[in-house]
Amino acid sequence: MAKAREWIDGFFDATYARHLRSQSPDALTRKQVAFVVKVLGLRPGARVLDVPCGFGRHARLLARRGMRVVGVDLSPAMLTEARRGGTKPRLTFLRGDMRRLRYESEFDAVVNLYTSFGYFSPRENLDVLRRMARALRPGGRILIDHRDRDRDVRLPGRWWDRLPDGTLALQAVQLERRTGRWSGEWTYINPRGRRSVRAIQHYVYTLMQWRRMFRAAGLRLTTAWSDYGRPHRRGKGPRLLVMGVRPR
Repeated sequence: MAKAREWIDGFFDATYARHLRSQSPDALTRKQVAFVVKVLGLRPGARVLDVPCGFGRHARLLARRGMRVVGVDLSPAMLTEARRGGTKPRLTFLRGDMRRLRYESEFDAVVNLYTSFGYFSPRENLDVLRRMARALRPGGRILIDHRDRDRDVRLPGRWWDRLPDGTLALQAVQLERRTGRWSGEWTYINPRGRRSVRAIQHYVYTLMQWRRMFRAAGLRLTTAWSDYGRPHRRGKGPRLLVMGVRPR
């Protein structure tokens, strides 16, 4: 029997990679990477797993700062974009499914950035977190940058943005309050009038839920922020960043 198609199979294509790059100015990436290095206590030579790594914007800057970085992503289009700048001895990009990670106590840190968690069933999502935890050496740290469920429940169901390249991005989303399942349809209309539509779905979590999941995965949640560098206030920030440690 053929495997059922998942929403991720067609979402992260070359068009999305271009849109994502246009929304990610270098100055923002530098700010985010500086924060990541600081809070994770990374030093030159530290081994970092970036999963999924997207088009490699964080992985590349981490490698430039002296870290040894492995970026893993399932999307061929994202990896093609990531490799455009070349790879170096400290930077490796690999194709892989985060549900199939096989690393054991190899990394000083794992990063999962820009709402790249919760893509699957609740059971699979927890298994992904466990695999990330196993990839850490004892004492290693994990940082996840995601949406804040307490904020998302107050957002309008529809909104639009104008991307830097002139593309109009229309978003229609729905959050199931009981389950935390976030689903949406994104419509892009480029300056030439070409239209593309794609569906997305994932789960979003409260800080209490993250704490429980970290515990179930063998991690201890240590700190949370409402954005890069902003102390956590429930539902008050655009993001929810959580950091944890694998106990020694």
